[in-house]
Amino acid sequence: MKVELYQSGNPWQRKAYSYLSEYLKNKGIREFGLSVNDHIYRHLLLEKDGPVNFVNKRLYDLTEERFKLHKAGDRNRILTNTASSQAYCFNLFLYLNENKELANGVFSELMSKSVAVEHIELEFTPNYMQTDPFSDSFTLGQQDESIGDQSTYGGTDADVAVFYRYEGDKKGVLLIEFKFIEAEFSVCGSYKKKKEARVLCDSTDFYRELVEQQLTDSRQQPLCGYTRYLNWQLTTKSNVLNIEKVKQSSACPFRFGLNQLWRNMLLAEKVAEVRGCDEFGFWVMSPQPNDDYLWKEKGADVEDLFRVVLTVKGNQHFRKVNLEEVFARLDGLITKTTDREWLEALKEKYMIK
Repeated sequence: MKVELYQSGNPWQRKAYSYLSEYLKNKGIREFGLSVNDHIYRHLLLEKDGPVNFVNKRLYDLTEERFKLHKAGDRNRILTNTASSQAYCFNLFLYLNENKELANGVFSELMSKSVAVEHIELEFTPNYMQTDPFSDSFTLGQQDESIGDQSTYGGTDADVAVFYRYEGDKKGVLLIEFKFIEAEFSVCGSYKKKKEARVLCDSTDFYRELVEQQLTDSRQQPLCGYTRYLNWQLTTKSNVLNIEKVKQSSACPFRFGLNQLWRNMLLAEKVAEVRGCDEFGFWVMSPQPNDDYLWKEKGADVEDLFRVVLTVKGNQHFRKVNLEEVFARLDGLITKTTDREWLEALKEKYMIK
């Protein structure tokens, strides 16, 4: 079969596919992986070459361990797709979790205060922890920390959860959504799939009819699927989502890209409450060249739209972070040779020129 360069997508995506294809060529890869559509593309690896998708063997081994313990996404994709956000995320945060001094430094700089990272959980699933790293502080107990939508195969999770201490005995949790070449956030499933719901979602009556009255379809299923979970109840009592601003919206603000941001912000607040944290945050990390695609929606700025429905506190807890800033912070902090080797390998793979 012919080996091809994948050329679909926006300019940033096409640039990434081209760069990563060249990256594999420079690593000596001559056999390439098969896509779900049965095409062989130059940015895809065979599973046997999975270690090449990680900047060192230790991170590959830790990734394999993570997949053995609990649901953690698509194992084949993280091993074989060089453009996978999950692989990028694991290459960065698995290393920081094993090197707490470096993790402390970079998060202290990003938060503009001194923090001590206790644990970084990759593919954080509510009510579950990969390890039990906490003696008596961040333990879950018997309460549910999800937003009510967890199942065996899905639910609102976080790409990264960072548990940390600050000001002595105070505790914090930060949830991170990690995007590499994705051009959008997850959207509302009800709006996407239920034609009869859209006219209401697009109207000023959305809250009264879909949330308060909980109108149903011909099968007596709620037109707004989120009424089956805790989303709206949590939004009503949230300290970071402004329910009055939501109600005053000309249409449901969560039907497009704000949907994923909404769910993750609610999850961060719930996790902090259940685990007894004094503060929490929700950040989105992505490369700066992706800003014009990920953060743009129908001519509007997604960040601006989200901040409109946040409280003052919510605006303080939500942040967009470009990965170039993270790299720059790490550059200034690193003194050890092993850390420098890891960072340079990370740059080689992901600082796309």
